[in-house]
Amino acid sequence: MTKTQLNFVQLYNLLYDHLDSTGWWPARTDWEIVWGAVLIQNTNWKNVDYALATLKDATEFLPSKIRQLSNDELQQIIHSAGFYVRKAQTIQNLCTYFASYEDQLSRLRLKPATVLRRELLALPGIGHETADTLLLYVLSKETFIVDVYSRRLCQHLGINLPPKYDVAQRLIMPQLSSLTLRSFQELHACVVLTGQQFKTESAWQDSFLAPYQLKL
Repeated sequence: MTKTQLNFVQLYNLLYDHLDSTGWWPARTDWEIVWGAVLIQNTNWKNVDYALATLKDATEFLPSKIRQLSNDELQQIIHSAGFYVRKAQTIQNLCTYFASYEDQLSRLRLKPATVLRRELLALPGIGHETADTLLLYVLSKETFIVDVYSRRLCQHLGINLPPKYDVAQRLIMPQLSSLTLRSFQELHACVVLTGQQFKTESAWQDSFLAPYQLKL
């Protein structure tokens, strides 16, 4: 069967029409998104939710209060998220970074995305995926997150993305020049939801995506 060719914007519209992405990224504040983006590394949301609830009770997610904690205290608070020694240090690194902007996210949002990405990637524990999550959902910068869900989606649609993060991102971003910040956020949400809903090959073949092939 010949498949219908889609570009990335058409794919976004298809995903948006079929999925309920309302409420993504799940968080009550921008700071909760920041810490959640660190805690989600190499674990699942159930573990992260528990760690975030404990962190909220102890600090209200405020970096000024997190900075008052010792490493041991912070590690105990986020213990359920796993890799808690490394993640606690990453959170402290971010707290130090935000302190240089007086914890004012509005000041960071005034800076170009290229500068913010460079500064974030310079922090130990912050990789490309986490940096782009912060850029997209906290610092209001348009970007495409090349995570396992986007790679899997592209693969099912006939495209194997390059293994290097930046190379894969540069391949996709030119197709998304017409999207707004909101659209970039919704696109990522839809990609994640797709991966969560269609986990097996048979599920993919029975999904609304089966008749389509992606073109880059």
